[in-house]
Order: sequence, then structure tokens, then C-alpha cells
Amino acid sequence: MPDRRKIPKCYRIRAGFLYASVFIIFLALLYQLIRIQILDHRKYYTLALSQQFERLEIPTRRGLVFDRNGLKLAESIQVSSVFADPLLIEDKKETAKVISDVLSLNTSNVVKLLNSKKRFVWIKRRVEDRHAEAIRRLKLQGIGLRNEYKRVYPYGELCCHVIGFTDVDEIGLEGVEHSLNQTLSGSKGYKVIEKDGHQRQISTLNEETISAKYGDSIFLTIDYKIQSIVENELENACLKWQPNSATAIVMDPSTGEILAMANRPSFNLNFVQDSKQHERRNRAITDCFEPGSIIKPLIVCGALDSGLVKEDETFFCYNGTYKVRRRVIRDIHPYDHLTVSEIVINSSNIGMVQLGMLMGGKRLYNHLSNFSFGKKLGIELPGESKGIIRPLNLWSTYSIASVAFGYEIAATPLQLTTAFCSIANGGTLLRPRIVYAIADYAGKRVKRKYELPERIQRVISPKVAREVMSPMLEDVVKEGTGRNAMLFEYRVAGKTGTAKKLQKIGNKMRYSDDKYIGSFIGYAPADNPKICVLVTLNEPKNGDYYGGIVAAPVVSDIIKRVLRYMQVEPQYIRTVRR
Repeated sequence: MPDRRKIPKCYRIRAGFLYASVFIIFLALLYQLIRIQILDHRKYYTLALSQQFERLEIPTRRGLVFDRNGLKLAESIQVSSVFADPLLIEDKKETAKVISDVLSLNTSNVVKLLNSKKRFVWIKRRVEDRHAEAIRRLKLQGIGLRNEYKRVYPYGELCCHVIGFTDVDEIGLEGVEHSLNQTLSGSKGYKVIEKDGHQRQISTLNEETISAKYGDSIFLTIDYKIQSIVENELENACLKWQPNSATAIVMDPSTGEILAMANRPSFNLNFVQDSKQHERRNRAITDCFEPGSIIKPLIVCGALDSGLVKEDETFFCYNGTYKVRRRVIRDIHPYDHLTVSEIVINSSNIGMVQLGMLMGGKRLYNHLSNFSFGKKLGIELPGESKGIIRPLNLWSTYSIASVAFGYEIAATPLQLTTAFCSIANGGTLLRPRIVYAIADYAGKRVKRKYELPERIQRVISPKVAREVMSPMLEDVVKEGTGRNAMLFEYRVAGKTGTAKKLQKIGNKMRYSDDKYIGSFIGYAPADNPKICVLVTLNEPKNGDYYGGIVAAPVVSDIIKRVLRYMQVEPQYIRTVRR
């Protein structure tokens, strides 16, 4: 063995350095081994499993939306979506270019997606069948297709504000799609597949598979035919009078079921992205306005019910001008003496102010509160407004006079229709309904059916509703402000409403002299009502704004067409002389 002292020192240094290097490398390898096998065991075990196995979602199928007769209004169809596993793609730029050409995408955006460190990224969801087939034929490494469901609406704009819509993941955003999202959604399933080294599927682990549960389907109270009639007539009215917006509601007075609900402007449910927010608002339940004369019959019912007046009692109406302290109340036409019935028939503001004062603030407030003004009615739709009726302690000295002919109180079209239905059905306020039944996905097995009307409370005595107010409202149509709603076939009862709009002028809120809301509400046949119809036009133009002119004919046309569709026998038969 050579003497270490005879080995040159430089060699000994080199050998020591070599030994130290080998030892350090060994320690490093040992540390890595310990880290991989012990410290980071879970991480690498999970990574290995992810390369060998993959858990795939089995998409659920959202329930359908039907009208009351089983006509399909919303459904989900199967479509393909394109995804990528960026780690399996070698030439990302070339792959991005090919995909962009097929799917009409921006190449640079696709490149960014393919440069992701994730194992899964969406390239484009819910593509057309021809594009999916083109991607399938290309057989690009790391690019695949997955089946998803896309929400479609066969009738586009029809009933758009009631049905609502979903986002790209089929989560309801508006209408019953939102309010009943949990019922419609169902639950997703999943399966676990085994893959080879090239990430190709080898087998499916059946014991790890959980099937998807489809969502339940909904039957609306809406009748497609009636909804079509209402939307057609409302569209014609908008073309003629050019209002900023318009609303129409048809309700069954005996059940509270909404047979049609329409708004203008509207939008196409299949192209929601092209619509604006104000077009998507369901004004029938979200927008409240001062109703004007429409509210008069409801107040008169309170005065009659409480025994303060009788329908033939007379009031002096001061020939069209009446002072309440400093405030001057006017009628459109001058009247001297009018009975209570004539006050309603001729829509006298002065007569109504006297009736309001006779009732007093507390009785007037309580009576209107009983109709659920200032409260939500609880319909199965999102965004319902409760309207406005100020607490009694906030009423001014002029509030009784204002409220008596429809100001200083605001109501939604739904609240007004529901209130008038209580006159039509004999005095009971019913909760309005938009859902008729809930069934299984196929719509064959009914899980829940809403057969009985939900009673809120009695608001008018049957005698006043049927024997006094209903004939009074029929006279409004025959000889009063609602003559344009008269039909030859059916007896119609109804009331006009024309209200000035409140607007900000300078720093003060004042009533406009040229902006109005014209409304009419009516039910028919008057002696056995099948439907109650409200139409309201916001800021009608082209020369007129009175509810009896712009809205009454629309209600008349809707009633005539709907009752014919419902096969209600005409009450009058016209004869023609030869």
C-alpha cells in the first residue's frame, strides 16, 4: 500500500473533493428517495392515479317546462363541447391554428389555453354538430369532445319573462328557471375509467359508477294558446300607440291561476346574450305604478261593505271643481249630483274624494292593505315587488284625497289583477299561481299538483261583490268610460285607469302633464267570470293616453278571442236583417 505521504498533496485534495462530491450526491439521492417515498408519497400516489384513472362526470338532464296542456316550452338537448389536455399536446401553435379554423376562434386565445399547466381546459362549449364532427375527424392529440346539455326554447320570445333562462352551466338565472332551479336541476353522476400510457380508455370501473338523476319537470298554469293571443294583441297595441313598455295578464278568478303573462319589450330566450337588461324585466311583477282610477271600485267596495253608503246614495260633485284645503280636485267632465254607482261609471275624482273622506284614513288604509297592497303575493317567480302603501302615520292632510282616486299608492300589475279577481269570484283574495304541477322528468308521473286555490282572505262580502259591484262595473263598459271594451257576444265588467306619472322636475318631484299610464282591467262573462284581463300601457303616444281608448280595446279583443278558444257560449246572438 503506497504511503499517503508520498502522494502529492494536489492528488489528495482532488481525491477528497471527489469523495465529498460522491457522498453529497448520495445524500441528495437518499433525500430525494425519502421525499418521494415518504414525505411526498401522497402527492405522487395521487399523480400516478390521475394518470391511470380518471373520474368523469355524467351530466344530469334538466327537467322540462310545459304549459298546462303538456306543450313543451323549455328542454335540454345533448350537444358536444371541445376540451384539451395541454400536457399531451406537443405542437401547441399548430394545434391552436387548426382548432381556431374549425371553430372560428381567435388563435392567440386558443394558444393561451393550450399553454395552461392544467390537465383540462374548455376550448369551446356547446358547439354545432358539424363542428364537433370536424374535430372528431381530425383526431388531434390532447383534444377531445364531451357530451353536455344545452337549454333550448322552442317558441323563442313566447312567455319569455315567465319561463326565464339559464347560464352556460344550466343554472337558472330568471323566471321559473331560477325560482324552481333546485326542482329542475337534478343531480350529476360520475364514472371512473382506467387509462393506458397513451391516456386511452381501457375499461370502466362499474363499482365506482353513480348514475345521474334527471331533474323534475314543471307544468305551468300558462296556456300556450292564450299566451299567444295575449302577446299578439299586446304587440298590435304597441305598434299602434308606441308606449315605452306594456304589460298584460290573464288570470282565472276562481283559482288564481295565471293563464297568460306578457310584457313589452321582450326578448328571445335562445339569444339572451343579444338582449338588454330592461327587456328581460318581468314588469308584471317587478314594476309598480300609481294605478289611478282602476283602484276606485276597490275603495267603493270598502265603503259599501262597511255600511257607510249605498249604491244609490247621491253626492254633489261641484260641477267638476272641488277644493280640499289649498288643493283643487278636478273631473274631466263637470258633474253636479252623482250616485255612488255613477261615481264609478263616470270615474269621478271628486266623488271618490268624498267617499274616501267618509271612510277616513284608518279604514281606507286597512281596506287597501287587506288586498295585499304593500305586500308580496308570493307567486313562484323571482323579483316580485311588494308595491307601496305608506304607513298611516306618514299620511299627509291630502293623502286620503290622493289615495281615493289612485295616487300616493303604487301597485304591480299582478296585485291589481289579483285584487280585481276578488270582485269577480265573489269576494275572496286568492294567491296567484304560475305552477300547475310538478312531475317526473318525462312529465308522466305527477309528484305534486296544485288543485285547490290558495285563499288569502275574504276582502269583500259576496253580496257587495256579486250583486252591487259587478253590475256597476258592467255599466262602466256599457255606458261609462269603458265603452271601448264592450262586446256583442259576452257581458264584460271592467274599469279604466289613467294616471299621471311622477317625475323629477328640477329639484322637486311633480306630476307630468304629458306622461301617463293608461290601463284597463275587465272580466267576462260578467255573471260567471272565466277570465280577468289587465292591460297597461306606459307612456302611450300617437295622440291619446286614456285607458279607455288605448287599453280597453286590447282587453276587449283578448277577452273575445280567449273565451272563443275556451269554447264559452256567447251570451248574445247578433241577428242580421236581409
